[in-house]
Amino acid sequence: MNIVRRIGNMGIGEKFGNSEAGKKFSYASIGKKLGNSEAGKRLGIEEIRKKLAGLKVVERISDDMLFLLTYMAAISTADIERNRIFDNAGAQKEYEASVYFKQVHTLASKWGYEYAKACKYISQKMQDAYLAKFFGRMANILSSGEPEKNFLKHEKITREEIYSNEYERSVESLRKWTDGYTALMVSMTLVVTIILISVMIYDIGNIETLASMTVLLTIFTSCLALYIIYKATPAEKKIHKLQHRSREQKQIELLTRVLLPLGTLSISFLFIHGTKVELILLAVPLFTLPIGILAMIDDRKIDERDSSFPAFVKTLGTLAGTAGITISSAMENLDRGNVGCLGRGVETLHLGLSMGIKTSLCWEKFVGETGSELINRSSKIFTDAVELGGDPAEIGSIVSSSSLAIVLLRMKRKMVSSGFRGLAIVLHGVMVGLLIFVMEIIRKFSELVSTMNEAHISMHGDMSGISEMGISMFNVTDKVPFLDSFTLAVVLTLTISNAIVVKIVEGGGNYKLFFYGGLMSGISGISMTLIPPIVSTMFSFEM
Repeated sequence: MNIVRRIGNMGIGEKFGNSEAGKKFSYASIGKKLGNSEAGKRLGIEEIRKKLAGLKVVERISDDMLFLLTYMAAISTADIERNRIFDNAGAQKEYEASVYFKQVHTLASKWGYEYAKACKYISQKMQDAYLAKFFGRMANILSSGEPEKNFLKHEKITREEIYSNEYERSVESLRKWTDGYTALMVSMTLVVTIILISVMIYDIGNIETLASMTVLLTIFTSCLALYIIYKATPAEKKIHKLQHRSREQKQIELLTRVLLPLGTLSISFLFIHGTKVELILLAVPLFTLPIGILAMIDDRKIDERDSSFPAFVKTLGTLAGTAGITISSAMENLDRGNVGCLGRGVETLHLGLSMGIKTSLCWEKFVGETGSELINRSSKIFTDAVELGGDPAEIGSIVSSSSLAIVLLRMKRKMVSSGFRGLAIVLHGVMVGLLIFVMEIIRKFSELVSTMNEAHISMHGDMSGISEMGISMFNVTDKVPFLDSFTLAVVLTLTISNAIVVKIVEGGGNYKLFFYGGLMSGISGISMTLIPPIVSTMFSFEM
């Protein structure tokens, strides 16, 4: 117990693996000093407990768990030892749930616990309901002696069903919230329109306060709606972060380095020199749309590659497994017509493998050029499992099933997002156009009333009789500049909000924001440029 006390004083009691003392005194060194004594086991359990207490399961755990179970089911086909399954699963740091498998492996390998007991202990300390039940089931299976391979395959299928149901519920919730967002934005536009008309008809004393509160309410409502829709959307990562990237992603990176600084300087210059707001809004798309268009092209190509990958990996695994040949040899017999838009990448991959280049480098280049995180994860699962000695046919079937499920779910999301995208773009033009149209009418009537007042004063010498003429209510000339600023603030809020909400609903890379931001900005700028002359033509008065 003195050894335990000294180690605790060195800081090992802090979070597992984070303190300096923890780095100096690894589990191996502690285990060597304490052996498998009860004191050593209690210390190990205490460390794991504190580590689990400091972890928070994030909302994307369902997505990670699906891929991690696919990985474990794939490598288990190699009939490797139990400790290697947990060790390999814990080493997949890109999956947030992998830390729990690492802790189970640590308890078993460093502290001498059986894997069944380690899983049981971990399950009792978890906050996530699914993971707690999963490790509880795993503990029962491991203690019963059933092969891990059968259990992991079943759990992978179960998790696939759970993830699909959760995703579909999220899509259905997203459909309802997008309808709510549309109604909310229309209502806010009508409120602003009513305020503008009320100012023209009634003498509202503290119009500045009312307008400021309305702008703040519009901003708050937009932010709240964006947050709710963001929480309702299925969380998924679509674009990988590897060094090798697709051609479109490289072009996006280049354009971003050139256009964004240039655009920032140009727009700042226009703003400083008092350029009209509508011209600034029209200038924004010149610097953002090129980036956004490339992002949309890249997103479309990623969807096509993701759709082609399940058939490719299943066919490749089947050819290698049934013929008992290597992956490189199987590619020679692979029908290039059945790989879709992956044909060029598959040719490059086959050429690299046939030339004897390191397998990991060839697959990394292939994955990088696709730009897809789905292909990145699935390819890593496939190659790792094959290298461990698993059956390529069985591995290909497992990986293909998971990736195909995600592709089909994304199609369901696209049905909702594509309809909402068109509605949001059209509705943005209508809402902004309506606000500017009403504001220009107010301006025209204000100018008319001001002209009539001047004519009356020149004829009678005073303002007497103006109220009897019934036009004093339209005399808001002094409030027009403030109403212009009020309308502009609402238009800018709608422009930013509508650009962000379409990107959130669609998902994909963040560079798509440049496309929708430039598009909404252009629509606002065009409306502010074209509508005033149209109103002037429609409401021209001759005195």
